[in-house]
Amino acid sequence: MSHDLALVWLAEAAVFTLVVAGILAERPWALGATGAAIVAAGALVRFVPRLGTTLAGAFARRRPAALGAGVVLALALPLALRSSPYWTFVATLALLYVTIGQGLNLQIGTAGVINLAGAAFAGLGGYSVGLLTVAAGWPSWLAVLVGPWVAVAVGTILFVPILKTRGHYLALVTIAFVFIFNILMNNLEFTGGPQGIKNIPTLRLLGHAFTTKPVLAGVELPSHANFYYAALVMAGLTTWVLRRLHDSWLGLALNTLRDDEIAARCCGVSITRGKLLAFSIGNFFIGLGGAFYAVMVGFVSPPDFDFGYSLVMLSVIIIGGVDSIPGVVLGACLLVPLPERFRFLHEYRLLLYGVVIVVMLLYRPQGLWPAQVRRYR
Repeated sequence: MSHDLALVWLAEAAVFTLVVAGILAERPWALGATGAAIVAAGALVRFVPRLGTTLAGAFARRRPAALGAGVVLALALPLALRSSPYWTFVATLALLYVTIGQGLNLQIGTAGVINLAGAAFAGLGGYSVGLLTVAAGWPSWLAVLVGPWVAVAVGTILFVPILKTRGHYLALVTIAFVFIFNILMNNLEFTGGPQGIKNIPTLRLLGHAFTTKPVLAGVELPSHANFYYAALVMAGLTTWVLRRLHDSWLGLALNTLRDDEIAARCCGVSITRGKLLAFSIGNFFIGLGGAFYAVMVGFVSPPDFDFGYSLVMLSVIIIGGVDSIPGVVLGACLLVPLPERFRFLHEYRLLLYGVVIVVMLLYRPQGLWPAQVRRYR
């Protein structure tokens, strides 16, 4: 057992070291060397069956220790990135996409309710925070708690046409909603029009403003570390809550709705109530991510929530694994930082996302971390 524990901690420390080295590498040769090391490590695990089996067994037997070490490394990430505050900000964005992706995964992956309007619901949370704080003078923490409920309320209204459509028509309804949202935000005066809403106040909890630099273990960190730790707690709670829902009777009922509505109806599952629950819970967490983004950046505008970002949210689920809770975490942690690492391809970002989605659907439709088959004692 002690051998398993050492192996788990060594593997996680190696991955953490390679990730930090890849993020902080500035020169092309350093980035290339780190990339080669990551590819070599992945190839070893993939093509050396004994090594892969040993690691999988050790992680399975030592799951609590592996999760604990992962939490410690996540808490230590701002310390490792303190020389580059921008990457702390990128890491915070990745955690926001974890929260948003878990909500979207409940809709698309667990319940089979196609929602390509994730950016619009995140925008509802962000704009609600902007209006409540700037126009109404609410404290930012209260606005962040209320903003997601605006996304839930608007989603409930949108649910009427959603309930009457299926498949491609349902996708078209949600796509249309994204464009309607952007047109409204661009033309309504009280939302700031194309200029958006500026000077959104930062978070302040128990007298601590998130613009002040925190100190951890005697080391002063960038101010964005405040948002990183808050986003880490939010992503962790979201993942835990949706994991519990996924494993509960509600998750089983939603899976039945996704696979066969007729069979679900014959088993006494309410189609309307199940889909509305999934859509509302998912929109809450999507709106929560948008609300947190607003107070973190201090500014929201229509381009921040256009259709392209809905595709990014969908890509997180497809790459990680549809209906896979840990897959969403993996997809967000890969899909958000990698384009920032290769900024010279920024103009082709949407093209690359499209290529990645097509390749994944053709050659690995189950995702990088496939959803596990439900097991019952």
